[in-house]
Amino acid sequence: MGIEPPLPDQIVVDQDITLRPMFTVDPEVMHARIHENLDHLGRFLVWARADYDLDGVMAFAEEKRTRWNDPQHEQGFGIFFQGEFAGAVGIKGFASLTAAVEIGYWLSEHLQGRGMMTRSVSALIKLAFETYDMNQIIIKAAPGNSRSRAIPERLGFTETGLLRQMSKNAHGELLDLVNYSLLRSEWQP
Repeated sequence: MGIEPPLPDQIVVDQDITLRPMFTVDPEVMHARIHENLDHLGRFLVWARADYDLDGVMAFAEEKRTRWNDPQHEQGFGIFFQGEFAGAVGIKGFASLTAAVEIGYWLSEHLQGRGMMTRSVSALIKLAFETYDMNQIIIKAAPGNSRSRAIPERLGFTETGLLRQMSKNAHGELLDLVNYSLLRSEWQP
């Protein structure tokens, strides 16, 4: 069963930002970008480790290609800023009976502070509410990840609680996650 209607092949966020399916990102470019940001990403993401090699990136891209439009799996988009691969934003939960989806993201450290993640997440919120008739968007971020937490806070999400030791980082440390929620009735497009 696929997502109806199918996901777009790209989302033009604005004149600078385009979202494209992760499987279309050049694996060597993705690998290089991840490895440039291991210290930054590894503080919060379990997969951002030095042993995440090119073969792993290629396997990830192939999985995303074969599962594109499968509501059981996360749908990931590469973020392209002025043509440069900058990071990723994904959405999962289309198969949920609760009409809720979760959005996750990461961005290269040197490109932060330009509002590009806020605009990219906003585009996926619009897609989830307007195209796929979802009722709730969830975002989770570690308490110490102030930049990641700023995204839902800027976009009008409500902090709904703390999920204790819900995740691990690349060093195997357990992390709490702050849970944010936005209902369609609260959304300000």
